[in-house]
Amino acid sequence: MSENSHNLSLPFIQPSQAQKHVTHNEALRLLDAVVQLTLQSLSQQTPPSLATDGQVYALPAGANGAWAGQAGQLAMRQDGAWVFVAPQPGWRAWVADQAALHVFHDGSWQPATTEQQLQNLPHIGVGTTAEGANSLAVAGQASLFSHAGGGHQLKLNKASNADTASVLFQTDWAGRAEFGCVGNDDFTLKTSVDGQAFTTAMVVDGASGQVRFPQGVQGLARPEFGSTDLATTTYVKALGDNLIINGNGAMGTSYNMPAPFGFDPGMSPGGWGSFVFTGYFTESMELQENTTLDPTQCYILSCDLRQEGVAQDTSMFANGDRHMQMLGLNFFDCDGHAILATHHARFKQSGFDSLTSLAAPLAPGDTVVQLTDASGWNESSTNPSNRGIIIFGYRNASGALYRHYSRIVELDLFDLGQIDKTTGTLTLNKPLPASMANPDDPSGIWPIGTPLANTQTGNSMKFSYFPITYLPQSNRWYRYENYICGVDQSGTNAARNFPPGTASVVPIILPNYSNRAGGISGHPDTGPSQRLWVANLSIQRHPYAPQRRIDSGPQAGAIDFKVIRPDFDATSIVPQAPDLHITPLED
Repeated sequence: MSENSHNLSLPFIQPSQAQKHVTHNEALRLLDAVVQLTLQSLSQQTPPSLATDGQVYALPAGANGAWAGQAGQLAMRQDGAWVFVAPQPGWRAWVADQAALHVFHDGSWQPATTEQQLQNLPHIGVGTTAEGANSLAVAGQASLFSHAGGGHQLKLNKASNADTASVLFQTDWAGRAEFGCVGNDDFTLKTSVDGQAFTTAMVVDGASGQVRFPQGVQGLARPEFGSTDLATTTYVKALGDNLIINGNGAMGTSYNMPAPFGFDPGMSPGGWGSFVFTGYFTESMELQENTTLDPTQCYILSCDLRQEGVAQDTSMFANGDRHMQMLGLNFFDCDGHAILATHHARFKQSGFDSLTSLAAPLAPGDTVVQLTDASGWNESSTNPSNRGIIIFGYRNASGALYRHYSRIVELDLFDLGQIDKTTGTLTLNKPLPASMANPDDPSGIWPIGTPLANTQTGNSMKFSYFPITYLPQSNRWYRYENYICGVDQSGTNAARNFPPGTASVVPIILPNYSNRAGGISGHPDTGPSQRLWVANLSIQRHPYAPQRRIDSGPQAGAIDFKVIRPDFDATSIVPQAPDLHITPLED
């Protein structure tokens, strides 16, 4: 039989022991000291001079005097002497000089509210009881989660795609709305009237970010209008009888105009206002939206211009303080690709069109092209743009084949002297690139009879409103009107025709083109504050424009047309050549 208990090492009364009361009293003293343990201090190293029986100290390192060599022990004052006991893991004690509860753990006394003791708790309730699946329960007017000097995120993490991470809103403990990743990784918003059946109102696809409204959206548009972007009434009003959105300034902003232009409601020849550019020319500037049109028809292109005069003496310059202004069009196909001159223009040698066809199949990697007729191919120009090949086998995204427009183009493919016009043999200076493969053939081979031509240089932008112009007078409004009509098939990049493949256009402005710091070639520097106003920028269908395709000559394939311009003093209306008209307006 052991002489002491296992936990507190209390002495047992032994059989036939004399003085049994001594053993019993010793055990009682030990119990009196360690049960409901109170420690006077954890840090005192020197025994107090006036210790009271029953006081207990936890001895730190460096304990001295009567405590020397007893670091880590409990020193108990009993009958005027010190008794030492080793604390056991898990003992709890109130530390008087700290007024805090401590626990003996890992060989030292630690606060009972340490971080470790607050980890992995099964439930925490704040103002209420947390139970069941609710590990944290809070009852109160509000819950605040704030930053610690920066941002703050509330994170809901789930184990797998099929699990749920969501926020549920309840009324009287029944669900009414839920949002989050519910059963998948899409972001979903659901609602319910009874907490049982939920209806999905919105889904944001986790992969694409696209938003769906399975139940529809009220108040935006009728289903017959389609699912594309909606237009506001102000946006529609800004169209008017014009194909250019806000060309008249009816939105009251500079929307759709190039960024350097601002809206000026106080300057207008009559209407909503105008768009003002201030300063030196820096670059050509496009409008923000494409204008869709039918290139087989005729259109009036018009705008109002006013250039501000300057106080400085500019009489030594031919045009005084008036600067070059230019306004044209860029052209785009139905897939939104910009149409360049090299996508349709064809070289013509000595008046002969280079448009021909393959006399033998052609594959990527070939270095010889066999032409049916090489008479119109380049044998004079060293320009790389005039030494390329365009193959007319291009299809748009819908699969439609173009006859006179192609993006299957490569420049600088042959050198002068590499074409034998007698045999129609063209020797390339490099293998035909893979980019020119036939998309309709798995091997990329173009068959006999495929149309192709020698590429030609040209200006991709057309100055369809007006080329270089000087306003007749500063500080006065003028209206400019010009025309564009029909699809050019001549390969000459006809100035008054639409390029083949055109589905939309974008006006492009070169404002104050000759106003440069220090001045340029016969034009003064009129300063960074000189203004140009543009108003009523318009593209409108012209219904009375007879047209016909030119059958012969250098322009064969282009569209010739005339326009009807009413003349107040004329007794009849006669079709006229589509010339640029400039009309002064009343201020």
